[in-house]
Amino acid sequence: MYRYYLRQVVVGDGRRPARTPLARAQEEVGVPAGRWMGRGLAVLGLAAGDVVTEAQLRNLFGEGRHPHADRIEADQLAAGKKPAAARRTGALGRRVKVTGFDLVFRPQPTLTLLWALGDEETRAVNEAAHECPIAAVLAWIEDEAAILRFGAKGVYQVRPAHGLVAARFRHYEARSGMPLLHDHLLLSVKAQRPQKDKNGEGIWGSVHSEALYEHAVAASALYDEVVMAEACEALGLASEPRTVTAGRRPVMTSLVCRGS
Repeated sequence: MYRYYLRQVVVGDGRRPARTPLARAQEEVGVPAGRWMGRGLAVLGLAAGDVVTEAQLRNLFGEGRHPHADRIEADQLAAGKKPAAARRTGALGRRVKVTGFDLVFRPQPTLTLLWALGDEETRAVNEAAHECPIAAVLAWIEDEAAILRFGAKGVYQVRPAHGLVAARFRHYEARSGMPLLHDHLLLSVKAQRPQKDKNGEGIWGSVHSEALYEHAVAASALYDEVVMAEACEALGLASEPRTVTAGRRPVMTSLVCRGS
C-alpha cells in the first residue's frame, strides 16, 4: 500500500517519475506536502503539521515501524548494540500485514462546484470548511471507533491511550483531471494501550479493523454534516435535504445566499 502512495497518491494521483525526490515531484504537479495529524503524534516524536517524508512513510506504513526507525537503529548501533537488537528498538509491537487505512474526504457536489467555479475568497473558505471536519472525524474515531484488542481471542478491548497517527494529503483534481477538492488520510493502525510493560514502557497494539469498518458510514455522515455547516456559515448559504434515490436517506445540498 505504501508503494502505491509513494508512486501516485502523494503526487495528486498522478504518476511519480522514477528517482524524483518527493518534495520536487509534489511541487511539479502542484500539490502540497503531506502533513501529520492525530493525538498520537507526540509519542512518536512528531507534531501536528509536520511534513510527511518518504522515509517516514516507508517506516510506519511500509514496515509498521517507528517513523524515525532509521535514526533510532543507527543510534543503537553506534552505542554498540548488535544489528538484530538495534532493529528491534525501532519496532512498534508485533509486525502486522495491514499497516494503515486510506480515508478519503471530499465535499458534497454543490460545495465542490462552489469551490471549482468560485473566486479566490470562495475557494479559500471552502478549503477551510473542508479541513475542519477532517480533524473532527479523526478525533471522533480516536474517541469512539478505534479499539485495540489483546488477550486470548481479543477478549480485552481498550481505546488508544494517546490517540492515533495519520498522514494527510491534499488533492485538487480527480484522476480524470476535473477539479475535485479532496484529501486522503492515511491512518496508521499502530497505537499504544493504556497499560505499561514491566519496564514502564508503552505497549503497542493495532487498531481492530472490523470495528473501524463498522463506523465508516457514521464517520462519513459526520464529515458531510460538519463540512456543509461550516461552508454555509462562512458563505452565508442555507442547505436543504434532497432525495436522490427513493427509500434512501436524503443528501444535503447548498442553496442561494440568505436574503438574496
